[in-house]
Amino acid sequence: RAGTAVRRASLGGMQSLPVVRVPPDPKYTAEVLVLLTTLGAKRAEFNAGRRARDLLEIKRVHHKIVDFNRDARQAGNGEAENKAIQTLMAQEKLQTGEDDDLILPQIFIDGHYIGDANDLQGMEDDSVLNQVLRRQVCVSCLKPRGEDVVQCPSCWVQFQEILPGMLGIEEKLQELAMCADFDDDYDDYEYGDDEEDYEGPPKA
Repeated sequence: RAGTAVRRASLGGMQSLPVVRVPPDPKYTAEVLVLLTTLGAKRAEFNAGRRARDLLEIKRVHHKIVDFNRDARQAGNGEAENKAIQTLMAQEKLQTGEDDDLILPQIFIDGHYIGDANDLQGMEDDSVLNQVLRRQVCVSCLKPRGEDVVQCPSCWVQFQEILPGMLGIEEKLQELAMCADFDDDYDDYEYGDDEEDYEGPPKA
């Protein structure tokens, strides 16, 4: 069983996402980009983003995070996150609501918008998420595809990473290899009293 170490980051007045150090599984080769917020005032969006991360962590799927909390971006990897935002804006892929407010979380797989945390869980419940993440089927039409193709031969949707060569799985594995505080007990994963509305991690 993979060792894990759970800790919380504290940054200004924002709510912190638990950092679960689980080595990602290299069999999942698709780029997964998650747009979320750690802004505590937006509790529903915060919890939805955490549900998405929980599912990906449980499945050991490497994913790249873009936090729309400005303070978090300044403290994190701002260059990669800002590039992701600029790319998505240029491609007109950012999803907004009726008042042009940004919808969060947003999840992209190989550059294709798949929806929010509920949509991600739906793909898992329908037993298609593994194949999508392993680039065995198209993320859009779910027809067979080759791992290295850049366009689906069935629906012609293009596969394009948002952050190619940045925040990759190799970088994550190196980071985890340097972390000496692995904890083998996932049961230490706890939520604070101020997060009573959160229903806990989903079942993969």
